Amino acid sequence: MTTQLSVYADPQAEAAGAVSAVVASLPLSFRPAVSAADVTAVAGHAGWTDRASAAIRNGAKGVVVSAPAAEDTAGLVAAADTAGSVVVLDLQWAGNPALDSTRENVHGAIATALEGAVLLDSVAIAAPGTDPLHVLTDQLAVLVQCGIEVRNVRMVQRNGNGYTVAGTTADGVPVALQGILTSALPATASLTILTSTGRADVVLPDPAAAWPAEVRTVTTEGATTLPTLYESSHRTSWSRVHSHISSGVPANDLAQFTAVMSILSQLTS
Repeated sequence: MTTQLSVYADPQAEAAGAVSAVVASLPLSFRPAVSAADVTAVAGHAGWTDRASAAIRNGAKGVVVSAPAAEDTAGLVAAADTAGSVVVLDLQWAGNPALDSTRENVHGAIATALEGAVLLDSVAIAAPGTDPLHVLTDQLAVLVQCGIEVRNVRMVQRNGNGYTVAGTTADGVPVALQGILTSALPATASLTILTSTGRADVVLPDPAAAWPAEVRTVTTEGATTLPTLYESSHRTSWSRVHSHISSGVPANDLAQFTAVMSILSQLTS
């Protein structure tokens, strides 16, 4: 029998993660609460690690952080470890269910392409006015979720319309990251791994609805589009926090976000 957990979200968290809609769509797993709850939703703007830590100290078994900004997570990691609480990051694109660690076909396709990669290219699209650092944080989270280690990161150019970042993989393959702020295209992130004989492409949609990600590979044997999964990042994040709390299996979200922060630190070192 599924254990129903109570959920509390303040207005900022609700706006950032569509919490009410997600909770309503998972009625066997969650129910709303007006104050202290099993799971607390936290908006990911500046100071989110302190707010998440406070929720844990107030007794939350789990915290879901929507759209976390770049921030040091050391204090939150310590608080979560001490209390045995679960922290799940509801990330813009990296939280897409297509990139879940259980999706072996997707991660297998990416790993195979990386073995023969000659170039890795990623483009992130966001609305004008979005903080470019936030876009880059979300973009790097996709690479980390895909198991791609990026080194020697440097900012090539940055202006009001976006940025270009260059780097290499651990194997020395060139990496190009572009962030584009425009209202002409939907908020998506793409990852392309080019090989000498083909390519692998991952396109991740905005998590506002259950639009599917697209994963496609091209090899000497032909083109393959992996099965479509209609599910939103938001629902996936909430399903994960319930699963982690119920099973007692720790989440690795903060460890992966620490890896993202490590990459970002290369731009300021």
